[in-house]
Amino acid sequence: MKNYHKILYFLLIVVVIFQLSACKNNQKKPVPQKKPNTTQKMSTPKELTKIENDIETIIKEGQKLQESQKSESSKSSVSTLAPQGKQQSASKNQQGGKSTEQEGNKQKQQKEPPEKKSWITIDKTVKDIHTNWNVLSPIAAKAGASTDLLNKVSIAINTLTTKSTNKLLNDTMIAANNVYKYIPEIENYFKTTSPPDIKKLRFYNRDIDFNSSIGKWDVATKDINDLKVFWKTLKVKLPKDAKTASDKFDSGLSELEKAVQAKDSTITKIKSNVLESDIKSLEKASGSKK
Repeated sequence: MKNYHKILYFLLIVVVIFQLSACKNNQKKPVPQKKPNTTQKMSTPKELTKIENDIETIIKEGQKLQESQKSESSKSSVSTLAPQGKQQSASKNQQGGKSTEQEGNKQKQQKEPPEKKSWITIDKTVKDIHTNWNVLSPIAAKAGASTDLLNKVSIAINTLTTKSTNKLLNDTMIAANNVYKYIPEIENYFKTTSPPDIKKLRFYNRDIDFNSSIGKWDVATKDINDLKVFWKTLKVKLPKDAKTASDKFDSGLSELEKAVQAKDSTITKIKSNVLESDIKSLEKASGSKK
């Protein structure tokens, strides 16, 4: 009987030891953890680069047309102010008048093609933007861009199309710049060599230039204020290598603000061009460090 109890106690001890061992092993078993997200940003899609280049093309062609219009306006003023004696002399000489008229028509024909060519280039470039955006949109969405952002870009592109189709030069340039506004926002989802937000400085600078040239000083004033606020936030994020370029931008921004406050479109354009050079310096300096 005693042996029976001993065997029973032995078995109970073995069972208890086994259970304690099992519990200990369960406690030591590592809890599965989520793997850290090691996925890196993909390189900037070529379509985004193409859209950015296309916007630059539209703005450059628009500036050509503006210069052409100024030239035509200047020549028209000179013709109106021509000395009366010369006008009378021209009217007396019919052959000379015909020759001058033919010469004028010839010059007009020579000047019309460049203007028409610029609008053809703009129209084609706008279509290219649509094509590249159709490819880029799903790529940007996959990279994390919100539906709201993608919709804003689509609306901006459609507005640009409407303005360019109606040959509204100033509105076309402003609309092209409004598409450019979203380039840095999309670039933030991809690898870049310099902070994309620097490009927002360019958007504000251009908007100030374009709107001041048509007397929209309320818009230009709002832009200069928004630019100052945005620059204050961006400045502290730039690498140390950009210190010199940053100081230059500070000075250029101050000069541009004075021109806007004075509501002088000529000086504003000059100061805007200078600030564009400062922005390029910032991009170059900031590109040395990612």
